[in-house]
Amino acid sequence: MGRVIGYDLTDLFCQVSISIDTDGNEEVRSVPVVTGTEKYVIPVAAYIRADNEIIYGEDAVRASSERGVGLITNLLSGASEGLGIENNGLRYDYADLLAGFMKRTIYLSSVLSPLDKVERVVIALSDVSEKCVKTVDKAASFLRDEGKTYRIIGYPESFFYYAMNQNPELTKNKVALFDYDGEVVRSLLLYTRVDTRPHLCMVESRDFDMPLKDDMCFLDIARSVLDSEIVSAVYLSGEGFEGDWLDRSVSYLCERRRRVFQGRNLYTKGACYAGIDDRDGNPTLLTCAFFDDDKLVSDVGLHMVRDGQETYVPLLTAGSNWYEAKGVCEFYLGEEREIRLRLESFFTKDVRYSVLRCEDFPKRPEGCTRVRLEVSMKDASCVSCKAYDLGFGDIYKSSGARVETEVFI
Repeated sequence: MGRVIGYDLTDLFCQVSISIDTDGNEEVRSVPVVTGTEKYVIPVAAYIRADNEIIYGEDAVRASSERGVGLITNLLSGASEGLGIENNGLRYDYADLLAGFMKRTIYLSSVLSPLDKVERVVIALSDVSEKCVKTVDKAASFLRDEGKTYRIIGYPESFFYYAMNQNPELTKNKVALFDYDGEVVRSLLLYTRVDTRPHLCMVESRDFDMPLKDDMCFLDIARSVLDSEIVSAVYLSGEGFEGDWLDRSVSYLCERRRRVFQGRNLYTKGACYAGIDDRDGNPTLLTCAFFDDDKLVSDVGLHMVRDGQETYVPLLTAGSNWYEAKGVCEFYLGEEREIRLRLESFFTKDVRYSVLRCEDFPKRPEGCTRVRLEVSMKDASCVSCKAYDLGFGDIYKSSGARVETEVFI
């Protein structure tokens, strides 16, 4: 059974966790920056030495302070913007620095388990915009080259997997998470709708400005989220909650028999649990489906005739992360010279059709134009459709024509 790594990445820091065997059971553990310590938060930074050697993380911070040379930070945002820097007459792209940083830090897990035992990696991001996801996907491509699978999830989904892998008593009612970075408190409220089949697990997210650590201000925030809710467990995460400043707010959180937990490794462990559940399945999740703002809410497909029978061909599946949702199929164009996409809402079951007209394709006899249709998501509500004329063997060569459109769900 291959090991799983959970990787939490922001522009400022990352954390790594890994699944290991302990007495015949699988346990998720955070990976320390230095063996034997309890330091788990790694600064996302790089430093280029005089001999052009690049060092990362804690080593980079230490080296820059010793030599008084500027630290290269904001690797994720810099790579997303296509930035680079000049050093000793050489150019260093942020994208390459980010890839080097990710490789170096992901493989810190070797202190707990051999690298050849790692099967998959799940990367948790606070920002799952198209630009950020593409940047991280490219930086993590070395994993694919080494035969390891990986995928990207957002923080709400990581929270879901973490919560669902704890004691079931903690998820009997709603579960709350407050994440504070020192500027903004983000609340995530995980709840389950049992009036549907499958049950729907959903996250309600709210942001609150809190530029100073203020116990009474946070108490007001917590009350606005929790007063009208029945909550079994509350998690406090983020650097902002560190220090001895929580007093009355913690007393409030513990009311109504709510269990309260504090730490900074929830997202990395949630990502690791996601990978374990991907690998093995989780009986707790068999009767529920998770949806957040990053999920596709409609099935997308089309009807076509195969062997004389009309068949539905699925292309995109509701419940998929929009940035992972992709579909491809090939077929022969009918007399109407159009492609009718079928969209069915997961929640209402309403069905509608969107037509992609192929009038720019050469006119040929019916069934003599083979089409390749590619669909993907530009965001959670916009489907990008591209249809290519492949011709018809040696009889009709491909014209190279392409038709594109966007469909909103």
